[in-house]
Amino acid sequence: MSKSKQERCLQCRLVVQECICSDITPFRTEHRLTLLTNKREEYIHSNTGRLLRLMLENNSLIYVGEKGWEDKVEFEIARSEYTPVIFFPVTPFSDGQEIVKEKGKPLNIIVLDTNWSSARRWLYKIGSMEVKKIGLRTVPPSKYYLRKQPKKENLCTFQAVVSLLEELGSGSSGPATSHMNEMFALWVKSMAKERGLTFPSLGSGH
Repeated sequence: MSKSKQERCLQCRLVVQECICSDITPFRTEHRLTLLTNKREEYIHSNTGRLLRLMLENNSLIYVGEKGWEDKVEFEIARSEYTPVIFFPVTPFSDGQEIVKEKGKPLNIIVLDTNWSSARRWLYKIGSMEVKKIGLRTVPPSKYYLRKQPKKENLCTFQAVVSLLEELGSGSSGPATSHMNEMFALWVKSMAKERGLTFPSLGSGH
């Protein structure tokens, strides 16, 4: 059977022999994740937003372009128990930790899970909703060895979100991000093996 025809897990999208789903422990973090994506991303095996949804319980998924998607975004923004922010780690941006201190409540982090050119278009569409944009204080080296990042700050969705949760440093995020980094390393290793790629030795993501 060819690699392209191998049976895949419907969740992690690795070939079934490499599936990591049984090793994943979902966590509920203080901050909420609202993931904006599109149907095309669902067919991309190497999409990392799907892994976030498997590992973080406090999340919602919105398909950009579907009927009523703007209303769903506005609903998430209006949640009174969170401060809504758009996570787009390209300057200029506000500091997430400072917003948490100022508002006194956790964030609803709106993440644009698509390629960078599409993300910029989506950012423009939702920019009129007057939501602050946040980024990372420090951008770590990419561990997404499946492709070369065009710019240092252009991390994949998964690593960018985990890095943000680590920076925000809520009490529940430590065990969660440690486990997420470990699972991400296994996922990247399996995906790279399938593609015949070589890469630096992967640790647990610390």
